[in-house]
Amino acid sequence: MGRVVLELSADEVQRVLAIDLDDSSQEALEFVRKVLAKRLRERLTPK
Repeated sequence: MGRVVLELSADEVQRVLAIDLDDSSQEALEFVRKVLAKRLRERLTPK
């Protein structure tokens, strides 16, 4: 597989930085599942 590039909105970047500061593993998992994994599935699904 080649590269996959995902763009993050300014709000999403802020959320990632807040997760990092808070060291919230639950919030991090939620972000990965609801935002990143969802976008990856959309990108990788043939049209």
